[in-house]
Amino acid sequence: MEEKLLWGQMTRLELEKVSEEVDTVLLPVGSLEQHGPHLPLDTDSFDAMYILTKAVEKLDPPRPPILPTISYGLSEHHMAFSGTVTLRPETLSSIIFDIGHSVKKHGFNKLFIYNAHGGNTNVLKEAALRLKYDLDIKVFLDSGESMEPAKKELIKSDNDVHAGEYETSTSLANRMELVERGKIKKPKLTFPDSSFEFDSKPAFFYTWSTDELTDTGVIGDPTKAAESKGKELWERGIKLLVERIKMVEGL
Repeated sequence: MEEKLLWGQMTRLELEKVSEEVDTVLLPVGSLEQHGPHLPLDTDSFDAMYILTKAVEKLDPPRPPILPTISYGLSEHHMAFSGTVTLRPETLSSIIFDIGHSVKKHGFNKLFIYNAHGGNTNVLKEAALRLKYDLDIKVFLDSGESMEPAKKELIKSDNDVHAGEYETSTSLANRMELVERGKIKKPKLTFPDSSFEFDSKPAFFYTWSTDELTDTGVIGDPTKAAESKGKELWERGIKLLVERIKMVEGL
C-alpha cells in the first residue's frame, strides 16, 4: 500500500509506526487574505501545502508526516481589502505552541514549519523559542526562503512582495484556473519616502497598511508574470526544500 504523507489521513496506529521511524513533523502555515483582484484569498495556505507535499514526495521512505495547514495568519495590514481574515499574534503563537506540545507527546522531537506568509514570521520565531526552552522541541522555520535564490534571479519587478510578478507566476504554474487573468494590472504604489520602499537597503522597519501603499492590494507588478517563471520557481524551490528537510531529519 502506498505510504501516506498527510497526518490527517493516517490512522492512530499508522502514525505510531511513523513516529518510531522519523523524528520530524512538517507544518505548513499560510493566511487567508486578499491577493489583489486576480489571485485567490488562500494563495499562501495553498502554496505552503503544495511545496511541502511536492518535496516530501521526492524523499525516500520513511518520510516525515505533514500536519494540516494553519490557514489563518497575521493579516491585519490587509483588512482594508475584503476577504481577509486575521488572527491576533497571541492566537497564532498559542496555536503553534499547542501543536508543538501535541507532536512532542506523540514521539516527535522536531517541528519543521514552512511559512508562506511573511506577516507571520516574527510570531512564529517567538513561538519557536518558547517550544525550544519550555518543551525542548527543536523547531526549524523556513519562511519561504527555499524560494529566494530563484526569486532573486527570475523576478525583476521592484518591491515585488505581494500578489505581484512572483506570486502571480507561481499561481499560474500550480493552479492557473483560479487566476483571473483579465483583472491583472500594474498597481499604483505610493511610499512615504524612497527610504521606506521594500527594495531599499538598508531597510527601515515601519508600520503600514496595504491600502496606504497600493490602490489594488498588489505590491509588485503582476503584468510581468509568466507560467514558465512559476514552473522554474517551483522546481528550484522544491529541490532546495528537499535538501533542507533531509538536513533537519539527519540532525
